[in-house]
Amino acid sequence: MDKVRAAVGGEGNRKTWSSNNSPRDSVFTFLESMNLTQYSGEDYEEQIANILPEGYDSKTPEVLALKSVFDRLGTLHPSDFPSVGDAIVDRIDQYEVFPYAIDHAWVWLWLDASPAGSITLKKLADGGWRFTPETLRGAPALLESMKSIPPVFANTRGEMARKVFLPSFTETPWWAWIIATAGFVGAFFLGRTARRQLIRFGDRYEARTKPLIGALFRSISTSVSIIIGTLLFIFSCAFIELSPVMSQLYWKCVQVVLLVALIWVVFGFTDLISTLVRSHIVTENREYGEMTVTIIQRAVRTFFFVMVAVFVLENVFGFSVATLITGIGILGLALALAGKETAQNLFGAISIFVNRPFVVGDWIEFQGKLGEVVDVRMQATHIRLLSGKMLIVPNMQFISKEVENLAMRKYLQREMDIAIPYATDSDKIDTALELIDKVLRSEEIVSEGKCNLKTRPPIISFSDYGDYYLNLKVYYWYFIADDGEELQRNSERGWFSYLRHCTLVNKALLKAFNQEGIKFAFPTQTLALGKAEDGTV
Repeated sequence: MDKVRAAVGGEGNRKTWSSNNSPRDSVFTFLESMNLTQYSGEDYEEQIANILPEGYDSKTPEVLALKSVFDRLGTLHPSDFPSVGDAIVDRIDQYEVFPYAIDHAWVWLWLDASPAGSITLKKLADGGWRFTPETLRGAPALLESMKSIPPVFANTRGEMARKVFLPSFTETPWWAWIIATAGFVGAFFLGRTARRQLIRFGDRYEARTKPLIGALFRSISTSVSIIIGTLLFIFSCAFIELSPVMSQLYWKCVQVVLLVALIWVVFGFTDLISTLVRSHIVTENREYGEMTVTIIQRAVRTFFFVMVAVFVLENVFGFSVATLITGIGILGLALALAGKETAQNLFGAISIFVNRPFVVGDWIEFQGKLGEVVDVRMQATHIRLLSGKMLIVPNMQFISKEVENLAMRKYLQREMDIAIPYATDSDKIDTALELIDKVLRSEEIVSEGKCNLKTRPPIISFSDYGDYYLNLKVYYWYFIADDGEELQRNSERGWFSYLRHCTLVNKALLKAFNQEGIKFAFPTQTLALGKAEDGTV
């Protein structure tokens, strides 16, 4: 870069190149004059006109394309070009600047194909050198073929930084900065207020059973706020003096912000479509349908985001995304290896949507942990545990490991072990069995548990002899619905209502046992005391 600056720029306010007496003078006069004209706002049209064919000036698209080609050719050394006094200048009428005079081997390695054209100077009758008309006509095509090479902008004069940044402070009145600051703050608050109001309107319409209108207001809320804030900011900055370089950067930033607003419009449009689709999902497949709509919506959002990002990089900033990705090299290989698990997790997400082991809102048990499925994303599933913690599980784990879906059960079976002491006689055991059966068939227990005594009656038995107790084994069923067919995911009844029913059963059994004088067994230990031979106890 320093070589370019030394070769092209010169020092201080002195202009180094200003003639077309040789190929060297013509090339560097063109580059220096174009740089100063574009980036410092100075007028060097006369010097530029001496290097160009008739009908072209510094603002002609072909000339700008030619300058952009030079910006992509890296360091240029004056010693590589013939000058006045060199014998070759007197013997030739044309001189090929590119690819002949420039070290161009790296250009062929960088590009996928050969550059589409060349840069040639022609000697005039008066001895001056100009670019040929064919060079200017082919400059746009040449630039297009070399667009993947990033440009290098040389600082053509030592005072370039001063001319780029200083006008904003020396030529801008103080009140313009106050307006700009107020506009920036106002743009932020006005945009945020507009967004909140639109979301509020959307919530009101949704409360009135008009979900599509509500989704419409929410979908445009962010993009409208960005546009309103950007327009106010542009107006407030209209009084600030900007150099040509800063002005170009300023408008590129505005373009990017407006493109961001466009992205949010697309995102909002996907929200609107997803709301419309959800409203037409049939009842029996609603859970799976809503989850499928969510994953498709996210995939579409990701696709549009990538497309807009590629568009911004290639058309706003002039980068070739394909070349950048190709040039990553080792990093690209590392990303490919890292993407192996990403692909597996994506396949896991697809497997979840195809095989439907669970949906959002289901209670599941996975690897001994119980929780509610909060979200199924492209890479991981979020599960809210009973403790309140969020468990994030990579989707690939659901392919090879078992998951128990508690929300798909129609009933819960309870297994109870009631221990009574060994001292209990057989009549008391019969009484205990009858009490348990009576409690489980009572109207309160059956009604609250929606128990179906015809298909699932309680099972009670004197099952075995324990270490210190007689064991009574009890099975009974707690149903989610009266018909016994409704799934837990479609009902408000579930694990917590089941626990309340367990409390109700336990209290009723305790009361019944106490009334009949039947005791519950608990671990006991007997110590036998006797006299030793010496008479001690």
